[in-house]
Amino acid sequence: MESLFQHFRKEEKEKIIFYYSKFEIASRDYYPVLLDFTDPRERKIIESISGRFSDIKVEYYGGGSDDNHERKRVLLVPEMLEVSRDDFEIETVELEYPEKFVSLSHRNILGAMMSIGVDRSKLGDIIISDKIEFAVDKNFFELFKRELTTIKNAPIELSEIPNDEFLEPVDETTKHSIIVSSFRLDVILSEVIKEGRSKSKNRVTREKVKVNHAIVTDPSFVVELGDIISVRGFGRFIVSDFIHETRKGKSRIEVLVYED
Repeated sequence: MESLFQHFRKEEKEKIIFYYSKFEIASRDYYPVLLDFTDPRERKIIESISGRFSDIKVEYYGGGSDDNHERKRVLLVPEMLEVSRDDFEIETVELEYPEKFVSLSHRNILGAMMSIGVDRSKLGDIIISDKIEFAVDKNFFELFKRELTTIKNAPIELSEIPNDEFLEPVDETTKHSIIVSSFRLDVILSEVIKEGRSKSKNRVTREKVKVNHAIVTDPSFVVELGDIISVRGFGRFIVSDFIHETRKGKSRIEVLVYED
């Protein structure tokens, strides 16, 4: 397993060990192992581990029919066994609210969900279109229905919908090109938010920034392509692509900023 660690950050060691142990269980017991909802970075770790377990298939599903969702549950399936979408234990839900009187954002909804004590790993995508829908571990649906009754002081009602009717993701991002001197977190943050470097450093050290849903307090943390960066009071963005190196040795990169 040591050779796996060198391909990922030291902060991800615990996560690598956790996922590796789940592969071992699936292989040893010859039985599917269901994991929680994962983000793209976590699935990159899982894919790297899967190469060491030729007897285990990795299946993903986040709800819906085409399933282009960002957050997906994972099933580790021993070869020769078959699984269905029901085995992912996902409940897809429509959220109804008095839209004439209140406007709800992704941040409002996620914040309300987290406030009832449910871990982010139990939640899939939240889709805001002409309707609001989200995916959740089906074992937590009744808790949501009982405890999540208002958002921004507006009454809400939750109802189950068939997985196949779950909305596909809406592109809520705007594309920006920035030039950075390095891939340090504070450097990228400063360019995206358009603020001084010292202010960006301060945000990081005061625990106001997350990378891939985990708080990072080191301004020199090195960002990689595909990282999702969340900034309290600002929103989220993804470092999506390296475009080219400038004549002065700096990097032009593309970031996708979520509209909220």
